[in-house]
Amino acid sequence: MSQDRLHYTPQQLHAVYDRINLPARYRYEPGDFSREVIKHHDGHGFLGALVTHTLAHIPFENLSLHYSPTHAVSIHPDALFQKIIRADMGRGGYCLENNVFLGTVLRSLGFDVGLRSMSVGARINRMCKGGVGNEDRMTSFGGWSHMVNLVTIRGEVFVVDVGFGPGGPARPMKLIDGKIEANLVATPQQAIRLRHDAIAENEHQNVKLWIFERRNNDNAPWVPMYCFEDNVCFLPQDFEVLNYFTSTHCTSMFTYRVLCSKFILADEDETTIVGESILYEHKVTRRLNGTTETLATLSTETQRIEALFAYLGVRLSQAQAAGIKGMATELKSGDGQQIPYDLVQADIKQEARG
Repeated sequence: MSQDRLHYTPQQLHAVYDRINLPARYRYEPGDFSREVIKHHDGHGFLGALVTHTLAHIPFENLSLHYSPTHAVSIHPDALFQKIIRADMGRGGYCLENNVFLGTVLRSLGFDVGLRSMSVGARINRMCKGGVGNEDRMTSFGGWSHMVNLVTIRGEVFVVDVGFGPGGPARPMKLIDGKIEANLVATPQQAIRLRHDAIAENEHQNVKLWIFERRNNDNAPWVPMYCFEDNVCFLPQDFEVLNYFTSTHCTSMFTYRVLCSKFILADEDETTIVGESILYEHKVTRRLNGTTETLATLSTETQRIEALFAYLGVRLSQAQAAGIKGMATELKSGDGQQIPYDLVQADIKQEARG
C-alpha cells in the first residue's frame, strides 16, 4: 500500500472507532503503537474486529443513487468520511465506497506491511445478483466493477471485503486455495472459500485468478460470486473508472434496485457475526440462525424511509428523500399520496453540512 495514498488523522480514526462501536480492548491508539500491535502482537484479532464491526455498523447500501439531489457517488476518502462518519446519519455505501473507506482506515492504522498488501479490482458473477437476488448456477463474469483489499500480516495475506453485502465474507479470509470455512457462525451450513483457477472467459486458461465462492448448505453447489487478481495493484484513478460505470451504467444493478443491508453481531462486545438484515426493493428480511424471516413488506416511500431507520438505522434528510421523486425506483401508494417529509427523522441542515 503506497505511502502517498490519503490517510485519516488519529482524531478521525477515533471517530471511526466510535462509529463502528469497536470494543475497548481493540481501541489501540493510532500511530506507532497500533503499528507495533499489528506487527508483533494481535494484528489478526485487530483486523478481524475492525472488519466485523464495520460490517455490523456501516451498511452496504446504494441509497445515494436514488435518495439524493445529485444521484452521484464520490469515493474520495474525505467525501466518504463526511458521509459515513461526520454526517452521523447511519449511512454507508456500496462496494467501492465501503472498501475504499476501510482501506484508508487500514492504511492509516498501519496495515501497510508486506509486498502483497494492496487494493485490487474484482469481476462480479452477473448471475448471482450481488448476493441479494436469486442465484443461478451459471457463471458469467462482468468487467471490473468491484474491489477488495489485500492485507499482509507477518507473511499471511488476508482478503478484506466489507462491500459485497448479503452473503459476502463476514470476516477476513486467508488467501489460501480451497480452504473452506463457515461464513455465519449461527449458519454453519453457509460456507465460503477461495479457489485459484482460470475462468471460462479467459482466452488463456493458464492465467489463474482468485475466485470467491459460496454455498448455502452442504448439498448445494458452489456459486462463484466474484474473482480478482492478486498481482496487479489498482490505482485510485482505476477505482474512479470502476465507480463511474457502477454508479451510472444501465446494466449496473445499483442503478435500478434499492438495497441496504447490515450484518448482525452475536453481542456488541464480540466479533461473531450471526446473521444479516436486508432491505431489498420493497421488502425487509432478516437471516438469523439459518432462518429467513420477512419483517416488513413496503408499498410507499413513507414506509421505506421509515423502514430504513427502524431496521437499519439509516436516516435521510428531506433533500435526500425528495431525490427519488419521479424515478423508476420510487415506491408509490397508488392513490397519489405524497411523501410526508416531516416524518423523515433528520433536519435539512444535515444536508447542508455535506
